[in-house]
Amino acid sequence: MRTTHYPIYSLLIVLGLFSSFSTLSAQSWKVAKDKNGVKVETRFIEGWSIKQYRATVYIKTTLAKAVEAYRDPVQRKAFMARSIEVSNLKEISKNEIITYNLGNAPWPVADRDNITHSIFKYSNNQVKVTMVSIPDFIPEKSGIVRVPRSEGFWLFIDQGNGIIKVVQQSVADLGGAVPDWLVNSTIVEGPYDVLLALKNMLQK
Repeated sequence: MRTTHYPIYSLLIVLGLFSSFSTLSAQSWKVAKDKNGVKVETRFIEGWSIKQYRATVYIKTTLAKAVEAYRDPVQRKAFMARSIEVSNLKEISKNEIITYNLGNAPWPVADRDNITHSIFKYSNNQVKVTMVSIPDFIPEKSGIVRVPRSEGFWLFIDQGNGIIKVVQQSVADLGGAVPDWLVNSTIVEGPYDVLLALKNMLQK
């Protein structure tokens, strides 16, 4: 485990925990942060003890560049700066990939990794990338906790006039011995930092 200290919320981001719309009962969204063009909302949903979050940002870029920033592991690692390792384990097709993310946890929490199956759905002016964890795809690594359950999505919508709306939504079980209250108390800053970094990277 590395000794660099990062807040536990960063694990939710660097491990690729991007949640799909839940059909379960849920509370109303509450705005937790709205700054520098990034809005983060949170709520509890049925079946999860960790809060679900939804983060939104508008970026001056093209739809193709925004989607490629997610698909390309080099770019993905650049805006998920607390990742130790980011890779595409398998590219099944243009519309389907399996990704790996290893997150740097704060001492004394064990580092965590997550394997996710990502499916790209293209329509006229948007691309939705739906993700779900597949923890048994590769063997677990010594000293690293495998994320057992996560679901999520990235949604890229072309607003016209060179503006792309990006929505990231997530809920996850980090596994191991991380207390739910600790994750819930720090869950806002992670998605905020990632979407702000993505915005800054694409608007260089």
